[in-house]
Amino acid sequence: MGLSLIRELRCLGNQELIQVYHCGRKELSRRSVELIFRLDNRVELVDVCSDLASRGVISTNMTAAFQSWWIKPLAMYHTDIRHVMLLDVDDVIVKDPAVETGTTFFYDRVVHKNRFLNGNDHKRYYLRRLIQTFDYKRFNVSADISPSEHLLKSFAYQGKSCHEMDSSMVLIDKKRAGQTVMNIMLWFITEERFRFKYSWGDKETFWLAFEMARVPYFFSPWGVSVVDSKPNEDLIKHPDTLCGSILQFLPVDNTEAEVLYVNGKALIDPYPQGIAYIRKAKQNNLFNMLPTHMTPRQRRREVNMTAYPLETFNIECMVGMGSTRLPNTFSHNLLRRRLHFLGVAMDVMGSLQHCETYDQKELFV
Repeated sequence: MGLSLIRELRCLGNQELIQVYHCGRKELSRRSVELIFRLDNRVELVDVCSDLASRGVISTNMTAAFQSWWIKPLAMYHTDIRHVMLLDVDDVIVKDPAVETGTTFFYDRVVHKNRFLNGNDHKRYYLRRLIQTFDYKRFNVSADISPSEHLLKSFAYQGKSCHEMDSSMVLIDKKRAGQTVMNIMLWFITEERFRFKYSWGDKETFWLAFEMARVPYFFSPWGVSVVDSKPNEDLIKHPDTLCGSILQFLPVDNTEAEVLYVNGKALIDPYPQGIAYIRKAKQNNLFNMLPTHMTPRQRRREVNMTAYPLETFNIECMVGMGSTRLPNTFSHNLLRRRLHFLGVAMDVMGSLQHCETYDQKELFV
């Protein structure tokens, strides 16, 4: 899947250096390494765990703890690239984000649960306790500087959501961020996460590191959206409530809503959670052949549970937040990504040579 993402970025016109981070020499197979270098000559493989362990930054027995999504903030700490774009391998990119955006964070779904940022940490909400007890002196940060306006107004701080940030795409200018942000980020992923589970995966680490360092940061003006799930029959059962993969809009406050990317393995892989889990998977997490609608672009807000008082929805569902059609070009981009993915999976590498999309023209005249 990662190979198909690399190819998709090139088809969108991105010619930047791509770093593929892994943790330990055995995490990438020899065939994977050979395919990566056959596919692209602007790719660099980085064994971040071996490098940082050799320098004493992390211990050698921490390798297994980073063979997951936690490698993303570790990669951010390690890379010497200034303008960093972290991507999940299951992102379906619609626009080249390196061209269209700067340093940016994106919102996650609003989920009201007493976990993670709203979890019980010594009988207090984790986020509120973190702000008051963080060791600012250790990182040479003034404790007299007040928390940012964004934090004080955030859904997480107000107890409305246990999630704040989605990290399927993270864009950071490391020079502007500064080393203090990176050092605090390293603290979160090598120390704090083992004390308290403050995040579902790595995602809250990025904005929290900026906040604790008292360095300004920017969130998209738009809340998270999703696409409809065909297996879940969203448009038939509840057309104003979509339950599919996350969608993010271009983070600019303009009148035209432009899709930036969709994050969803269920859009690419016929067995998104693996064959062994096919019977246990929720319907909205099954392979989604052709989504046609998305949640409209809007400011971040809570879901409208009063719209369906007698029904229970999965946490992925944007209850009562509406639906509108996806751009016609989305299906073209999705088909190209799938062809690249299947080409790698079936060892038909010639499919990766093609960047064209297919117009919806009449088959017969």
